[in-house]
Amino acid sequence: MRVALLTNNLLPPREGIGRHLVELARRLPAFGIEALLVGRAPAGSADGLVEIEGVPARRIDWKGPPPFGHVAAQRALHDWLEAGADGAELLHVHLPLLLPLRTKLPVVVTVHSPMLADSAAITERGLGPLARKAYARLFSRHCEQAWLDRADSLVAVSAGVRDELVALYALRGREPLVASNGVDARFFAAAPAVRRAAIVLYVGRLAVRKGLDRLLDAFAGLPERLSARLVLLGEGPLERELRKRAELLGIAERVLFAGFVDRVTLRAWLARAAVVVNPADYESGPLTLLEAMAAGTPAVTTRTGLVPELGADPPLSVVERSVDSLRAGIEAVLADPQAAFERARRAQLLVRARFDWQRVARELASVYGNVAAQPRARAA
Repeated sequence: MRVALLTNNLLPPREGIGRHLVELARRLPAFGIEALLVGRAPAGSADGLVEIEGVPARRIDWKGPPPFGHVAAQRALHDWLEAGADGAELLHVHLPLLLPLRTKLPVVVTVHSPMLADSAAITERGLGPLARKAYARLFSRHCEQAWLDRADSLVAVSAGVRDELVALYALRGREPLVASNGVDARFFAAAPAVRRAAIVLYVGRLAVRKGLDRLLDAFAGLPERLSARLVLLGEGPLERELRKRAELLGIAERVLFAGFVDRVTLRAWLARAAVVVNPADYESGPLTLLEAMAAGTPAVTTRTGLVPELGADPPLSVVERSVDSLRAGIEAVLADPQAAFERARRAQLLVRARFDWQRVARELASVYGNVAAQPRARAA
């Protein structure tokens, strides 16, 4: 069976959803599934068929800002479907931010971040955050609901996302299967041994609801004796604003905006860092936290995404969404690295046991088989 994995994310991936698709696609052939990635062409790159990390990919040109870019992509995707969808026999759609499509193919829908829940968690002020909330209520949720109505099978990346879908959308009695993010534990554990430095590391988008103002404020409050540095790996619309905030706080010389990095470079930073911090107001994963756990790097995190599902005593430092709590969590890790690394070793064992990509691929291959076998009429 050939399955098309569809996202609005860039290919090659620069965010978590795109990485999720690539890792899944690389492992599906072991279960008799041939995967095709379908996603956004980077600016200045040609659309069409390419190969990404050994997986065939169809890149679509998303021209213009939302919603205009989504409309242009919808037309291109309809043309692709009508031309035979490169032989795909099933469409696996990964939400959010995809307009509905007309197709007779069986459809599996995975929801990564329901936009109503995602946007409700935005605490930043200003026209940008306000517009994003309005966009979610007036536009995105209707697109999501259309896909949920169309889906032959529903998947959520965490129990939290499943519960958000049940509470905020019309599922008509259906309950989504939970198939979480995974992690390549062997890859991240294979980093060359180095001496850990007093590096506080953030990995992810520089965007709203990530808690980055809070992170800068917390870092600024750390005792000088710790001689810590803050490194932010990622890109996004808030970079200029965050640089200005670092200057106002007097910490600019100790904060490195390193930009987007490849997987090998990310692994090297994880191996060097004393602690990885997830200060977000809302996450449905995040994949970056699983990667830190797989690398054996101590982590400080808010109670978002998968964290409530790691048990009553998760091998992480879980803090409240406040500057003081975040600062105290980071300081505790830096002040007692031995205790932090004992937790990190437990975290490594946990991700190996529960969050292996091979297990995720096996679960979804079973879903594809069940959906393909359903004798129901497809939407025109």
